[in-house]
Formats: sequence, C-alpha cells, structure tokens
Amino acid sequence: KYALTCIIAIAAFFCCSNAYAQQQEEQKSPEEMAIIEADKLEKELLLTGTQLFYVDSILRHNFVALGDDMALLKARGSQDIDSYNTTREKWIQKTIDAFKIVLDEQQYIKYLKYLGKGQEYKKGKDGKYHLKEDLKKKKK
Repeated sequence: KYALTCIIAIAAFFCCSNAYAQQQEEQKSPEEMAIIEADKLEKELLLTGTQLFYVDSILRHNFVALGDDMALLKARGSQDIDSYNTTREKWIQKTIDAFKIVLDEQQYIKYLKYLGKGQEYKKGKDGKYHLKEDLKKKKK
C-alpha cells in the first residue's frame, strides 16, 4: 500500500512538473513577443526595411518597459486592475505615438484598425483609408 502511494505521488509530481515546464516554454519574454509582433506588422502593414527596424526597436523597448512597470506594480502588491490597465494603456499610447512618426498615413491608420481603434476611418473606393466624414462630403 505504501509503495503504491509513493508511485502515485511520484507520477503526480512528474506530471505536474512536466506541465509546469511546458507552461514556462510557452510564456515568452518581452523581447520574443516584440519580435513576433514586429513580424506580424511587417506583413500586415507592408513595412520597408527601415520601418521594420524602427518598429522592432520601439516594440522591444516598450514591451520590456511595460513588463518592468507591471512587475513594479506586482512587487508593490497592487491588486487594483485599473492600475494594470492604466499602465498597459500608457504603453499602448506611447507605441501609437512612436509609430505615427515611423509609418506613413495609410499604414498608421491600418495600424489603428489593427488595434481595434481608428473607427473614424473607412476605406474609400480608391482602397485608401479616409475619415468617414470626408467620404460623406464627397458623396454630396
């Protein structure tokens, strides 16, 4: 009976440690997440080599800084979800502001759409994004 209990305990330990190891492998560093996001944006926005360099640099910096800010909140014992959301939004806005300098107008609008923002823009018949109000004026 004791041997059976030991075998079950050892099996449970190995199952749990294996699951933990897989979870750790799946959790990516901020730098890895930035690289993945830059690759997505390169394809989505058709970035030039220079733009990709800047986008990658911006994302790496901001992802690491976001991680640092979140770790600081956690270290302080913050359990206020609003604090975490405010911090995340701050770094999203910093990224948006930096991308506005790097991207051309159409890429920037497409990036806003990619984030779920930029509702004030719509694609026109020419395939480019325009302010919705400007498209309404052209119809008149």
